[in-house]
Order: sequence, then C-alpha cells, then structure tokens
Amino acid sequence: MSGSDFLGPLLELFSWIGLTLGAACLVVALIIRAVSGRWVETTAVVVHESGSAAARWLADDGTIHSRPLDPAEAAQLTASDDVMVFVSVVRPERMRLHRRGGGEQTLMFLALLLGGVGIVASVASFVLQLIPE
Repeated sequence: MSGSDFLGPLLELFSWIGLTLGAACLVVALIIRAVSGRWVETTAVVVHESGSAAARWLADDGTIHSRPLDPAEAAQLTASDDVMVFVSVVRPERMRLHRRGGGEQTLMFLALLLGGVGIVASVASFVLQLIPE
C-alpha cells in the first residue's frame, strides 16, 4: 500500500466536504444578507445617563431614534460627539456598529475557509494523480 493509495481518497473527501459545505455557508450568508436589507452609515451620539449608555441618531425622515448599548458596545464607543454607526434603511430604528452582522461575517469566513480547503484538496488530488507510481 503506497502513500497515494491512502492520500488520494482522503484528499477526495476533503475536496467534496470543503466545497459542499463552503457553498452551503455562502448561500446561507447571501440569504441572510438579502433578508437583512441595506444598512447605511450615519452619525450617532453616545449619551451616558443613569449608569447606562445609549446611542441616539436621526433618521432620514427626521425622527430621532435611540437604543441602549450593551456593555461590550459601550466599551467600544467612547462618549464623544459623533460616532459612525449603521442603520437599516427599511427599519431605521435598528442600529448596529458594523455594516455586516456577526452571523453573516461568521458564515462568510466559514465559506472562504471551507472553500479554500476544498480547492487546495482538489488541486493536491489532481497533482497526486499526475505523479507516476
């Protein structure tokens, strides 16, 4: 039993699993992005009152929105005059600190990682077939 007899099926397995799961993660991430809608950058003000922090921003229609900040978000943002945040176009009362949500970022990372493993395994499997025994 040579090394290619063991390595060939293993690389084949990695290529199938990597490419299939990578494509699935990419599809789910794109669905989440489509459902989430567009997020635009706007300016918010961080206010500290009664021991908690909140962000306040002005929507395009002139209404003022406010959302309490989690302790992790409050630690990221300082009490300055202007802070750049992202607001949903469809629902301007929704605000987050990053353009992409955490789940979407995680799925895109997994799609790239698994797709990369699948591509590398496919290329290695092809190269292994070219080597004479």
